[in-house]
Amino acid sequence: MPDPSPPLMVVTGANRGLGLETCRQLAGRGVEVLLTARDEARGRAAAEGLRDRGLAVRDHPLDVADPASVIALAERLRSDGRPLDALINNAGIALEGFDAEVARRTLAVNCFGAMEVTDRLSPLLAPRGRIVMVSSGMGQLEGLPEALRERFLDPALTREGLKDLLNGFVCDVGAGRHLERGWPANAYRVSKIGLNAYTRLLARDLSGSTVRVDAVSPGWVRTAMGGPNAARSVEEGAEGIVWAALSGPDGPGGGFFRDGLPIPW
Repeated sequence: MPDPSPPLMVVTGANRGLGLETCRQLAGRGVEVLLTARDEARGRAAAEGLRDRGLAVRDHPLDVADPASVIALAERLRSDGRPLDALINNAGIALEGFDAEVARRTLAVNCFGAMEVTDRLSPLLAPRGRIVMVSSGMGQLEGLPEALRERFLDPALTREGLKDLLNGFVCDVGAGRHLERGWPANAYRVSKIGLNAYTRLLARDLSGSTVRVDAVSPGWVRTAMGGPNAARSVEEGAEGIVWAALSGPDGPGGGFFRDGLPIPW
């Protein structure tokens, strides 16, 4: 008999903003959602608010920058015994100021955290499962010096090479030489450039499987991070993320999208 269970999807960083709206839209389309948040109380309250609206949303604490927290989530999902239909890596931070510590912390969440979560949860994905990286237009390579663009686009780039490249950014910031090395003075931007590069690497690694990965730019959205003057509503921003998560086996793979349309890396 076919499994009557609804699709199961995990959304990280989902107690507010784009993550919360993504949970709402997915659950409204018949998906069972596991809403995760670093702050356990806020995550529980967010999930309860959606459950009060009749939506199938559970919650679990998750700090993507803490490997033990990521392992605990993976163990919970494994004990549930259900395949994961999609992982939406939405967790992200944009810190005030700019120095080596800001750069390190930003990369730890926005890029390396997504790597850690994907490593732990991808073995639990169903056949034809999907991984969605919530990126940003700031992650596009346009505007970087050609030599730096080529390093990120190098087809021989490895995961360890990418980590070395990004950790080199942190070192360059600490030494005050990031501008002469071609880096922007914006840790958030570099973290999303790194996340996009990781998406390309992962797509290459998954090329022989039926699991697919894409990056999505939601645009400039009116959230706590985007601010009140952003051009897009949170509902509009989440629609592209939901589209990628639900695009199915005939959907795209290995691309960068906004509103369901491809955009340049």
